[in-house]
Amino acid sequence: MITQTQTTPLLRVENLGLRLRSAPNSPAVLTDVTFALERGEILGIIGESGAGKSTIGNAVLGLLAPEFQQTSGTIAFEGKSFGAMTAAEREALRGRRISAIFQDHTASLDPLMSVGAQVEETILSASPALSKRQARTKVLDLMARVGIAEPERRYRHYPHQFSGGQRQRIVIAIALAAAPDIIIADEPTSALDATVQKQILQLLRDLVDETGISIILISHDMGVISEITDRVLVMRHGQMVEQDVTASVLNAPVHDYTRKLLAAVPRLRIPDVSANSSDGLPDNERSAQPATHEQFLIAQNISKQFTAARFGWRLGAGRSGFALSNIGMRLPRGTITGIVGESGSGKTTIGRIIAGLETAPSGRITIGDKIFDVSRNGRRSGLLGRVQMIFQDPSVSLNPRMTVAETLNESIRFGARVRPDDRRGGAAAMMDQLGLARSLLSRHPHQLSGGQKQRVCIARALLARPEIIVADEPTSALDVSVQAEIVRLLKETISDENVTMVFISHDLAVVQEMCSSVYIFKDGRIEDFGTAEFIFSRSDNPYTRALIDARPRRFTC
Repeated sequence: MITQTQTTPLLRVENLGLRLRSAPNSPAVLTDVTFALERGEILGIIGESGAGKSTIGNAVLGLLAPEFQQTSGTIAFEGKSFGAMTAAEREALRGRRISAIFQDHTASLDPLMSVGAQVEETILSASPALSKRQARTKVLDLMARVGIAEPERRYRHYPHQFSGGQRQRIVIAIALAAAPDIIIADEPTSALDATVQKQILQLLRDLVDETGISIILISHDMGVISEITDRVLVMRHGQMVEQDVTASVLNAPVHDYTRKLLAAVPRLRIPDVSANSSDGLPDNERSAQPATHEQFLIAQNISKQFTAARFGWRLGAGRSGFALSNIGMRLPRGTITGIVGESGSGKTTIGRIIAGLETAPSGRITIGDKIFDVSRNGRRSGLLGRVQMIFQDPSVSLNPRMTVAETLNESIRFGARVRPDDRRGGAAAMMDQLGLARSLLSRHPHQLSGGQKQRVCIARALLARPEIIVADEPTSALDVSVQAEIVRLLKETISDENVTMVFISHDLAVVQEMCSSVYIFKDGRIEDFGTAEFIFSRSDNPYTRALIDARPRRFTC
């Protein structure tokens, strides 16, 4: 709820202009950006990748790289311009009164510190008078509030012992730890499944209503924007397109660009579920293998157990300790099969085993008529080259020392070795297909936006010419218009080239759009499975229905 009790807004950005020092004749990065943030308000910023959304957030945080030059405008906190503050005053704002939730959770966490220690460090920095016991109590409360199960046990765990979604929840806890006045949240829920996303959005909304904190929410997820924001600012090519209350922008947009952006949003189509939707269904109605396709990839009895030696922690009482338990899947050639489930359910683990990047002590994978030993890594088992993976976190999966061109050309050479008789266009042609400017070929990963990096990862996988692609959240970092193009491209590639894809995602609308069949994972087990039509319209599995019901509703139906 917006409160207008102060005449001076908490934050005021006026006529902000930025450009790159190294390219003074290129288009400006930001041009005349103006907005105010009131206390107790959530302002959403939307727009395509490269529109300047994250740059605005970094400018408010004072984290702009030296290559950016401010050409006009002011940023003021409680009426005082940043330019009039001393370096010490600006430093005191950052982290304490203005905090951040960054899109790249991996880069936000120290791999050498336990997550509990990192949250505690922030708490003690803001409140040094607290005792260690009091700080630890606050840490456990924050971890529980952001959805970390068994916080007492997980307090001493390190970032690598958490899934991507769990790491993002830790980042959110750190941002909340200092009780700031403003949080800059850059794609805070992009790595979260629907049920945890709902919990986090409710947490942020409750914090705003209870404490008067203000949030700038940068997101490409229109469901998230519609769920909790009070106002929306639409950006394109560094310029403001329109700005208004959320309902007006989403339901009656003024600008053609906004209408185009909203039209690209995938909607989850959920018909009424019959009371006896699954009882007595014939096998061919529930089957996850369309009859018109031959079975190509078969996973049988795959199990993988957590071990203290690997993870450095003792399993709690009552926990099975299984990352995967007796998993069996059948994937037809030339189709896309979805895997859905909450963070930590085993989705990524099964994907990495199929790709040969992880081993499992039991089970086997059959591709075509060849059996692969999952107890051996991909290079030794022969999976390497037949399977490519698109990772969830593009920042980690791209070599920071290689340009985009070097990365893609290496993939082309690898694909030529695997299938030397194959012919495919080069890196530049693939950049065109994925909507990336060819000028980006000379850049390194740190010079790209999150969405641009993910598209490079998709290009790398396609150029290697695999038989199977395991795509782990490949669209989570993409804005809706680019996402629609990527979904179209992936579907066409699967159809035209007879590639089999495992599509791991928490975005149910995208899964419904792309996948012919769906497996629902829970706690390392297959909880539900069937054709996409069955899963979304007729399954009465309580867990499946809970995932579907957890989606933001104001803009997804």
